[in-house]
Amino acid sequence: MKKYFHIPVSLAILIAATCCNSTIQEQQVVHYVSNNTDQVATISIPGYHDSIRIMQITDSHIDIPNEQEADLAAYGERMHTAYMNPRRHYSRDISKSTVEFFDDLLLKAKEESVELLLLTGDIVNFPSAVSVQHVYDRLKETGIPWLYTSGNHDWHYEGMEGTPDLLRSVWEDKVLKPLYNDLDPLYYSQVIRGINFVNIDNSTGEITEEQKVFLQDQMSKPEPVILLSHIPYSLGRGVNGVSIAGFTDILLSNDDKIVAIITGHIHRTSFFTTGNMCQYTSMAGFQGASFLFDIRPR
Repeated sequence: MKKYFHIPVSLAILIAATCCNSTIQEQQVVHYVSNNTDQVATISIPGYHDSIRIMQITDSHIDIPNEQEADLAAYGERMHTAYMNPRRHYSRDISKSTVEFFDDLLLKAKEESVELLLLTGDIVNFPSAVSVQHVYDRLKETGIPWLYTSGNHDWHYEGMEGTPDLLRSVWEDKVLKPLYNDLDPLYYSQVIRGINFVNIDNSTGEITEEQKVFLQDQMSKPEPVILLSHIPYSLGRGVNGVSIAGFTDILLSNDDKIVAIITGHIHRTSFFTTGNMCQYTSMAGFQGASFLFDIRPR
């Protein structure tokens, strides 16, 4: 069964495979999105024997002016102008800067007893050292572990010479490195509380053969997989995402093993399910939004 949802968060959904065989039904992962104005989901996994509460933050577009980076100002001018003024909250009648919303979300994470933060790209507006340092310092202050994957803006200075692959490599090493906590920026796996969290950086709109092999290798591990990427994948009709030859085939052929794909980029909520897998796409951090997931046994 494959379903695509692009719905307001106020609508409750229960996503589970439909089957006449009750034994098979009991083996299905259940995805439930609650019926309030916040993005909150419960993922219930058969055979899972632990629990973890995670929060996704994406597309915060943090931008802190820095005189020491004046020589780079021209490359960031358009994006700076786009996000320099306070933004309206997605559900409340308040407006705040991108920095203030990010700090609010980290405070919420502590109040909600979040055990892991997932940062799925475009956390900064462009690779400003001051902006990245602010993000890193705030994350460390929470005491909450985090996993990070880059978005297309995190490493991109508009108009700067170089291919996307080159610019990503340069700025990941030069500025973004602290956010990865010594993990490989292009792909990594971290087993935390019985879940295999896998990062595949697709922020250039492309996937390497090495990344494909890495993801396929993860399918042999015993733990259920949650995949982090910035850009949603085009997994079926109506899904506005990136379609990468061979890679989406791996995803679709392992929708029993991969329980969730967590993405951002499009600044709105959407859901797509196939088998046990649901691709979640979140509203933006610059709107004051986050996505809270409770992972638990079924």
